Amino acid sequence: MAMSEIHKNATIDAPADKVYEFVDNPENFPQYVPNVERVEDIKRSEGRIGDSFRVVYKVMGVTFDEKFTVTEHQPPHKAGSRFEGGMKGTFDWTFEPQGQQTKTTVVVRYELAGGALGKAVDALVLERTNEKTIEGMLQNMRRVLAREGSRKS
Repeated sequence: MAMSEIHKNATIDAPADKVYEFVDNPENFPQYVPNVERVEDIKRSEGRIGDSFRVVYKVMGVTFDEKFTVTEHQPPHKAGSRFEGGMKGTFDWTFEPQGQQTKTTVVVRYELAGGALGKAVDALVLERTNEKTIEGMLQNMRRVLAREGSRKS
């Protein structure tokens, strides 16, 4: 199966460093990524590159267990990771400061890893579901970060 690619962006009511900090912490995943059940085995270091964590989530009744490894860490502008498990691919974030707001872009490239899981999952349905997930993720980030901003002021 060829790589699928998802491009989404959203303007978030929070400064870039706040948005970056939020995305940079794997513990926040369940707060904003739809379908995530838990995050495990978090390994974090100062420089971030090579840090890893596992994300367990359910989509279309199938449980995916993905290991993420940080590949890019340039606060507050760029963050990236690769993942492997039921799917494998890359997750790239770009944050563009616009005053007190941040234009946040995410590009996800992935393919099903194959095997039994690949056969059990309809690729087109998965593609639509993943699109919705990424959209939902950005909407949730907007909500969570706007709320945090209003709490602090």
